[in-house]
Amino acid sequence: MLDSFTHFTPALFAQTAAQTTTGSNAGGDPLSMIFFMLPLILVFYWFFILRPQQKQEDKNRKMLEALDRNDRVYTVGGMVGTIYSIDREKNEVVLKVDDSNNTKIRFLLSAIAAPLPKDQAKES
Repeated sequence: MLDSFTHFTPALFAQTAAQTTTGSNAGGDPLSMIFFMLPLILVFYWFFILRPQQKQEDKNRKMLEALDRNDRVYTVGGMVGTIYSIDREKNEVVLKVDDSNNTKIRFLLSAIAAPLPKDQAKES
């Protein structure tokens, strides 16, 4: 196995050396290629990474602003409850999770994943 590798190695180096001597004049300036590709990469990054992330954050912010008392919601941890109170200045929400014991838990407002659909909220 090692003999076959050493047998082909000089031929590979000879081929790459020949390509570099002829290709360096034909390839152009690598710095101009960077200046051409950089704006394309930035546009791609903005279009496929930053823009969708900004849309998702805006959608989440609007959802949190629309929350009101007695809305049924679930948290990112999977807790389901009814909003008892919201303090937007402290960024806190109190959820009533059990009606029989009157159990309430305080969460950060950002821990709210989404409101439950109205038809699902009435069933619970």
